[in-house]
Amino acid sequence: MFLNDLYHIISTETREEVCLITVRLNPEHRIYGAHFPGNPITPGACLLEMARELASVVLEKKLLLEKADNVKFLKGIHPGKNPLIVFRLNITELDNQNWKVRTEIMEGETIMTRMNLCLKETISA
Repeated sequence: MFLNDLYHIISTETREEVCLITVRLNPEHRIYGAHFPGNPITPGACLLEMARELASVVLEKKLLLEKADNVKFLKGIHPGKNPLIVFRLNITELDNQNWKVRTEIMEGETIMTRMNLCLKETISA
């Protein structure tokens, strides 16, 4: 939904069970014109969707968000000030179609957002 529009993947690195994905935000995206004019900030709902999309890319599966919990927006992510951010995804398979994704979104060493996502693989007919 937002991949290659709101953001682009710059690099992906996997270390054991953790995947680090560096993305570049598009400060010209229309979302930033409304959220908020003169002080653009990446909406929390977009960050959740980005994490879901990135987990889908890593796992090469179509995943739906079933639940998000322990979501903490610690610092605003401003596309002009923080165009490069890193998603640290710790992905655990709960069973053959359900996944838990512990996510930290970082700028440098600073954690900007934390969240836990429960994702479910969709089955295409």
